[in-house]
Formats: sequence, C-alpha cells, structure tokens
Amino acid sequence: MVAPLKPTAGVAGKLADPRMESNQSATSRLALCPAVARADRVQPGSWFAPSTVAKICGGELLTRGKTASTVVTDSRQGCDGKLFVALGGDNHDGHDHVVAAIQAGARGVVIGRDVADIKGLAACKGAFVVRVRDTRRALLDLAQEHRRRHRAKVIGITGSCGKTTTKEWLGAVLAGSMPTVRSPGSYNNDVGVPLTLFSIQPETRAAVVEIGTNAKGEIGRLTGVARPDIAIVTCVAPAHLQGLGSIDGVADEKSELPRGLADGGLCILNGDDARVRAMADCTQGRVQIVSVNGIADWFATDVATNAHGSSFRLKGDRLVELPRAGVHNIYNALFVLAAAAEMGVPEDDAIAALCAAKPASRRFEPKSAGGVMIIDDSYNMNPASARAGLQALAALPTRGRRLVAFGEMLELGDHSHELHHQLGAAIWRAGMDELVVVGAGGKPIADGALAAGMPIDHVHCVESPAAAQAMLLPMLRDGDRILVKASRRVGLDRLVDGLLAALSPAAIAGGDLPAAGSLD
Repeated sequence: MVAPLKPTAGVAGKLADPRMESNQSATSRLALCPAVARADRVQPGSWFAPSTVAKICGGELLTRGKTASTVVTDSRQGCDGKLFVALGGDNHDGHDHVVAAIQAGARGVVIGRDVADIKGLAACKGAFVVRVRDTRRALLDLAQEHRRRHRAKVIGITGSCGKTTTKEWLGAVLAGSMPTVRSPGSYNNDVGVPLTLFSIQPETRAAVVEIGTNAKGEIGRLTGVARPDIAIVTCVAPAHLQGLGSIDGVADEKSELPRGLADGGLCILNGDDARVRAMADCTQGRVQIVSVNGIADWFATDVATNAHGSSFRLKGDRLVELPRAGVHNIYNALFVLAAAAEMGVPEDDAIAALCAAKPASRRFEPKSAGGVMIIDDSYNMNPASARAGLQALAALPTRGRRLVAFGEMLELGDHSHELHHQLGAAIWRAGMDELVVVGAGGKPIADGALAAGMPIDHVHCVESPAAAQAMLLPMLRDGDRILVKASRRVGLDRLVDGLLAALSPAAIAGGDLPAAGSLD
C-alpha cells in the first residue's frame, strides 16, 4: 500500500532549474547496483528534470538526479537516459522492473509504491525517484505537459472502424511534406497515446494520434491530454458494447473527440454515418464532411472496385486510382486528403503519397502462397468491419472460390449472440462459398449462416487456429481467396502464418491483389 504523500515542496523545495540539475556531478549518480554506461548529454527540448516531473505529477521527489530525455514504460525497450514510469497491469507490474530499468541507464523512475516495497531500489542511487498515487495518471499528466511544450499540430483520429489505416496513411502523407510522428501500431489507449505524444520533438510539425476506447470516458480523457488541432471520426458501429452499453453509447463516447476540439480547430466527419454527422452540433471547431453517397466538402463519385484496387473521382472531378481494395478505403482516403489539405499539403503531393502508402500490418493485408490469396485481416474485428471485409472480397474477381475463416467478436456484451448470428447470415448473402468458424464463441456465426440458407456441408466449426489450418489445407485450391478475421485475442494471425508456411516456404506478401488497408 502507498503511504500518504507529503507535499512536494517539503521534499524538493523550490522548483529547481533543469539546467542546474542536468549539470550535477557524475559522482552524484554512483549506484550500488550495476549500471551500463549512460549518456550525460540531455537532448534538446528535454524538460524531464526531477523537480519538474514531481510537480507535474503531483508526486514526492525522494531522490534527486539528472534530467531525463523522454519517457518509457517498458524496461526492455531501452532506458538509457530516460524516465521509466512503472505501470501496473492485469498480467504484469512495472514495479518489478524498476531496478532493471535503472541498471539499463534510466535517469529517473516514477513509482506508485514505497521504496521499501520494491526489492533492490533502496540500494540503487543512480536515478531520481518520484513517488505518486497513480502511475497511470502520472503518465497522462506528463504527456499532457509534453504536448503543451511543443508546437506540433496534433491530429486525433477515432471511430469504430478505419482509424488505424487512416492514421497510417495520413502519417505517411504528412511525412512527405513535414517532420511527422504517428502512433506506432495501435497505440490508442491510456498508455499508447501518451507514448505517441512523447515522440514529439522540437522539430515535429505534425503528430497523428489514434484514440480508442473500451470504456466510457476514455476518449474524453485522452482528448484532454492530446489537445488535437484536427479531429477525425470515421464511423460509429457496434464495438466495445460490453463497456459502452449500446450503439448510442458508442456514439456518445466517440463524440468526446469533436467535443474536446478547441475553437478554431477542424473536425472531419463521416457524413454517410448519421451518428457521426450529428457530432457537428457538439464541436466548437470548424466542420468538414466526407461522403461517398452524396455532395459534401470532400466526396467521391464514380466509385469502382476491381482487381487493381479502387477508383473514384474526387469531388466529381479528378480521377484517383487507389491501389487499395474496398469502398471502406475510399472513406479512409477522403479523411486523409481532407486533413492533409488543412495541414497545407498540395493535393498532387497528397494523392501521390496516399497511393504509395504501405498497408497496416494484418489489416486486410493480401498474402499469396501456393496459388491461394490469403487476406490477412486478423488484427481485430467488429460487425461493421466484418461486413466491410465481406463486401470487399465479394467485389474482387477470382478464378477460384471465396472462403471465410472467422472467429469470435469480443466485447459485444448482451448483444453478442444476436450480432454473431446476423453476421453469419451476411456471409451467405455476400456469396461466400465456404465458412470456417474458429472457436466455440463464434458458433452463432455458423448458426446464422445455416439459418440463412448456406448448405451445411459448406459450414465448418473447429476449436482452434491449429484445427482450422488442418481443415483448410486439403480444402484450398489454386485461385481461391480466403478472408481471415477475428478479434485479436482469438489469435487468427497464427492461422494465417501457418497457412502461408504450409502452402509455400517462400510465401510472399502482395500477390495479385493490391495492398489494402484496415477495416478496424
């Protein structure tokens, strides 16, 4: 248990000059525990001085030291010269790695326990120590201050589907015109968003930040930390219903991003989603609407999807040929072009960079082996993204069959059975030839497909990714396309990798289907 905190001033006195702290004698860092060699130079723009960190976090400075360069939360990711924040979690506790972080060169640590409760810490005197009530809250406070100290424009992106791909593509487009950082992978929670913000440097001009949620209030909290200049809401769909209750609860949570946009900022909304379009009424910012179904600030006409990707006319005029399959990716492209224009990127440059952007890993990513096209969308899944994947697969010409390997969609709460059953019916209506359902939780998908009329000998239920691989290998034929998708914890990435390895030792990504973007 953490003891009551003492006032910061009582321990650290007045706020120290960071320059003075960064110039302390090296002898003040002598540690009784082993430590690797450390760089003494503080990076330009670094402000993580001991007293400043304690003040921002509302914590107690227990031990002084030198200014750190940035913040890390994983002792395995390189701690030399940095500030390590010890986070607790369901499966790990960063306090177990505080000493390792100091041994790896951390200049400071933020802890939520007494020093005596952390084995070996009392003997380590090579780093400053700040004790706080809540290390997760401290991480957010530090990130908010870091964002405040830099002039980079922040673009916040949320939505039930498409936010990761939009983030990846926008980051690539902006990087061609200005120093840009973006969320790595799907760093979109109360740890990932701060870590993204810490990557902002004095020279950074754009930071593309993905903001996700699985519980009420999370987007509002993260929006307050990131303080975006541009907000993008891609769509509202049944996702995280276990934490948000209903589709209206999802919409209310997503609306916290435009609601938190400062006066004068730009809010880019999906005009074809009624719940998203209604968010125009709750933002202080300027609003631009994106549409594939009608006239808007940014709209697409003459939409087509074929074996080479998708094409459309931007604002009914300029032809854009996007090497990305599926109408969902046209929405993503419009979000990117709207934000890039606001950031001053010329349209020609934006379109060229957009078409050259690489797909996000395991998000409708085509991979070929043994004459079979495996569409790896195994990163995540909700009802809307699953339907978008089916639509994209159905639109692609093929000389073989269209197969689907789906697993359970998690965090749907009381709506889970109904939504899985409805998805099964959608699979049959989309014209899929074979369905493989992986895991007992996905069985309602099979039931829905059968109830809709899919022949029983074309519907297969297996217990695990390994069992799915064993079933599919003798079933797959040259020219087939198979879409693999489930919530992340189901682990269908193992099915994709297993099929690729078994079908061809030299399996390569890409094949005859152009690189595609994420549905989630």
